Amino acid sequence: MVAARRYRTFQADLLNTVPLLKGKESQEYVQKRATLFDSVWQPQQVLIEEISKKSTIDTVDDIADFVQHASRNSSGTIIPSALVVVGPNSSPFASIVQGVASRLRPEDEAIVISTVPSEITNLKAALKLINSHATNSGLHSGNNDGLRGEQHGHHLNYDLQILCDHVNDYATKQVILAFHDSEAFDSPLLSLWKDRIPFVFLFAIKTSVELFQEKLSQTTIQHLQGAQFEVAHLDIHSIFQATMASNSRRSFWLGPGLSSLILQAQQDSIQSIASFIKSLQYAHMTFFFANPLSILLADSVANEQLQDEIYECIRNLESFRLFAERLLEQDNVDKTRRILNDNTCLHVEVIKGIRRGKETLDILIGAVECLHSMQADLGLKTTESWSALYIKAMAGELQDSASVRDTLLAIMKLPSDAMASLLDSLGDSIPELTTLNEELRKMVSTTGGTVPLRSEHDTKHESLRTTIVAQKVELSKHSSSLSKQDLAYSKLVNRVNGVLRDYLYQSLVNPQELFLREVLIFDLKSPHRDVFMPKPRYAIERALASPRDYLGCGCCTGAQYGLSASHPATSILYQLYLESGAIVNLSDLWSAFYTILGTENADDEDAEQERVLAVFSRALAELKYMGMVKSSRKKADHLAKVLWNGL
Repeated sequence: MVAARRYRTFQADLLNTVPLLKGKESQEYVQKRATLFDSVWQPQQVLIEEISKKSTIDTVDDIADFVQHASRNSSGTIIPSALVVVGPNSSPFASIVQGVASRLRPEDEAIVISTVPSEITNLKAALKLINSHATNSGLHSGNNDGLRGEQHGHHLNYDLQILCDHVNDYATKQVILAFHDSEAFDSPLLSLWKDRIPFVFLFAIKTSVELFQEKLSQTTIQHLQGAQFEVAHLDIHSIFQATMASNSRRSFWLGPGLSSLILQAQQDSIQSIASFIKSLQYAHMTFFFANPLSILLADSVANEQLQDEIYECIRNLESFRLFAERLLEQDNVDKTRRILNDNTCLHVEVIKGIRRGKETLDILIGAVECLHSMQADLGLKTTESWSALYIKAMAGELQDSASVRDTLLAIMKLPSDAMASLLDSLGDSIPELTTLNEELRKMVSTTGGTVPLRSEHDTKHESLRTTIVAQKVELSKHSSSLSKQDLAYSKLVNRVNGVLRDYLYQSLVNPQELFLREVLIFDLKSPHRDVFMPKPRYAIERALASPRDYLGCGCCTGAQYGLSASHPATSILYQLYLESGAIVNLSDLWSAFYTILGTENADDEDAEQERVLAVFSRALAELKYMGMVKSSRKKADHLAKVLWNGL
């Protein structure tokens, strides 16, 4: 429900998106594109959340069991502590704490308190937060350190006696404290209240238990009784497969270039799964909010005429040009002329192309899944991830790749028992294999099934012979004779290989040759690279060199090249800075700056100099803040350059 409300709010905000097509796009199409994004991405988000919950369900069960038995196994000042090793990505810890809280029974009489690093800047703030969450009285809000009136007396709002009284009043059996930032925990204060407050700690450890223990004092360690729990990390390839697989009923697919960029960025730098999900979400947003042709994926488009500008965009696509060229090669000149001049005829072809393209891509992704499943069942030494196979398939490089050849070669060497299990797993995807599987079972039943059958391609039928000819040793392969059952099995294996080869060859077509592939496959890398791989220094240098491109004001229009008094002071000083050498004379820099920004024949020259000097000082301070200049050690009245443009 929370996710649904979030998406409805997000969609409502996006209805104010600026129309595309130079502002000629109708508001109806803008709303449709926002609705399409919502209908496509929301199921993906729900699917990712389900995968995340499944990955941590075992850990949540173990921690919940530990928490329920913690109080009866602890005594004195020893605090039961669950050491949850989450790794660099600590985002699953919040869902783990929620899962543990949901598994607590009403008779457990437990309080769960999560401490977020941003809310506990010091010990006093942490104690306020604990008291506030336990009593649900909002004591941690504001900076008020005043007294709290209770029926047991007056206490400061960071006094743990408040929590102790609350525990006694409501017969609380456990106070579970979840520390999201365990690296900052090193206070034995809470252990002093263990005989009065039944604490249980949950620590999120990003490094290792050993390093966490080294950071704690000996006094703190003596009061903790820890149990280690490992969190199963989400694999980016499993998330990518779940979102791109054919069973997700996708409307469009990510291209090979963009997919490689997203996956490679995740592997090159340590990023959380949340950032990877944001990358996928931004790719969806870019496709729907910056692409007017995404409206073609709406179901209602088949029954309505589109804007003329949409048809003109379609005619400018590369896939449309290739489609028209194929028609001309087939001597279909009339149809080519109609799709160029008649929007109605083009509309019919677009609807057909979208439908055929989706069917082709669904079949292609299904073939990728079959190939990946076969590689996993065969246990090949070199196997590729589903993502790698997907990227090759989308680039049109998988049909004749070494992956397909090695997989088919390994299948031809399988014994009958392994072949039977493989055919069982592929029967639903390739119906032709069902008949072959039945023939194989009959063949095995006639032989008794004690010894598996082997084909002529199996290496166990080959042996090496050593011969000496003219005092030289020669090695040769010798194939042993096959039994009738093995010969029959070899023929069956050849038929299986032929069926699989034909299926992969027909399914793994080149998507780059599809009509309207630009609509079905989104492969634009520049928006994603600009957002997730920004170049802040280049942007700052360009903004200082050409402020009019960013300010959009009319005063700098005539002074787009060179120095002008209409430019911001920092921009003027930066351009003077570019013209200087490694050592800048501060007096010369001030003189040039005053020449540009100062007012000639001012009534009060001293006041004018003071005004410009204040602006100059501020601009110089900003350049120093950005790390472009620093004071020179050689000369007191000079500045030293730190950065050069473009380097």
